[in-house]
Amino acid sequence: MKNKLWFKIFVRVAVIFVAFVLVVTLSNAAFLLPFYVHKQEAVLREKAATIASLDLDDTDAVAMALSKLREQNSLEVEIYTTSGKTLYTSFGSQMLDYYYFGNKKFSMYHKDLTPLERRVLSDGSVFETALDPSTDTEFLLYRQQISDGVLVELKLQKQLLENSAATASEFICYIAAGCFLLAVVWVFLFARKFSKPISDMNAITRDMAALDFSRHLEVKSHDEIGQLADSINHMSAELKRTLDDLQASNAQLRSEIELERQLDVMRRGFVANVSHELKTPISIIQGYAEGLKLNINAAARDDYCDTIIDESDRMNRLVLGLLELSKYESGQVPISPENFDLTQMAEEMCQRMGRDINAKIQIQLPKPLLVYADPGQIEQVLKSYLENAFAHVDAGGTITLSSKPDTADPQIVRVLVHNTGSHIDEAEMPQIWQSFYRGDTSHKRQQSRFGLGLSIVSAIIKLHGRSCGVYNADGGVCFWFTLQLADPPAADPDLSAG
Repeated sequence: MKNKLWFKIFVRVAVIFVAFVLVVTLSNAAFLLPFYVHKQEAVLREKAATIASLDLDDTDAVAMALSKLREQNSLEVEIYTTSGKTLYTSFGSQMLDYYYFGNKKFSMYHKDLTPLERRVLSDGSVFETALDPSTDTEFLLYRQQISDGVLVELKLQKQLLENSAATASEFICYIAAGCFLLAVVWVFLFARKFSKPISDMNAITRDMAALDFSRHLEVKSHDEIGQLADSINHMSAELKRTLDDLQASNAQLRSEIELERQLDVMRRGFVANVSHELKTPISIIQGYAEGLKLNINAAARDDYCDTIIDESDRMNRLVLGLLELSKYESGQVPISPENFDLTQMAEEMCQRMGRDINAKIQIQLPKPLLVYADPGQIEQVLKSYLENAFAHVDAGGTITLSSKPDTADPQIVRVLVHNTGSHIDEAEMPQIWQSFYRGDTSHKRQQSRFGLGLSIVSAIIKLHGRSCGVYNADGGVCFWFTLQLADPPAADPDLSAG
């Protein structure tokens, strides 16, 4: 707890209050009685001046003034001559009655007290702390000459001052204790309330350092702490927005870097594949051309020439395939969409291409299946799918052509080419659409297959604004692509009228 801000504030402010209460209490004990004495000395001088202004021959006025001083100020007053004869005294009510009724037969003499402390002022008046031995009572005494041969002496019991000072001191102590308790409670509440927003700011800034910007401060005041809380909220919002932008930029940058890496890998793979595909026919052509130059026998010359022609034709088809793929991918090949029957196209193609295939071909397309697309390009797509199916169908297996409506758009049909056989590795599925990719990694030479077919298919389908894909089905693999259905023909108005 000692590390808590509110506890530190509470302790420090409480110490200040304790010090204040102690100072007040000690000052009260040390200086309250001297302060009372000093104030009472001023009162004595003032009352002495009042008595000095009286006409001592006016007994009634003097007696009334002395009675008033005794009742209101608890003062005992005595007026006497330098010879010690008492002219007036407030000691006892009977003395005042004697003076009030003019009884001058009674006479008494001044009794001096034993001085304990004495202080003579510049005007000749005297302040004394004196003791009455008969009653063992201390008095605060003031003596002043008011006329020739006449003195006035005012006395106040010091015990009265001490009692008043003690009562005031006790009252002040009670008040100080009460104020201290109230101050402790107030300081406790103030410290908790003052430190809470600062503690919240500390917690939120720690969260911000951990990149957590979900919390916000409640601004409950408009002072410096409230302005600081509002600034922290604003900073948190700005940091969150900046971090989100930075994360989005980083994600985009990573995506671009990954795409660039993939493109670089594909570029190098493409160069390697093209080099591989061209290296063998070039080597064969070069070797057979050198053999012809050496005038080999006539029987082998024709075979050499046929081999050179075949390899040249293979190289020509490879270059044409690359050019065709480049045109499709760059969008240089225009499409001429029209309505045609896809089922009829599939039947003619299967009849033409499936003569020497040891597999069963099933066409489950509706008759007719009218679609709206470029017939020549879709024929190339269908041909590539069928060539791929013929190449990978197992012996005696089945190749099935079917269709189904697209679940998202009823005007789109999905055409499927399924062949029985082994499945494609899930990791290889994205790669089969790349140029020169073939399922076998041995790169066995095939006269008509370079691994460009599916790349061209993807380019053609994208050119039509449609999609294509592949997935492993039960007992084999299924390739698919989507096409837009042809609009139904409008009814002939003449026939409708008839």
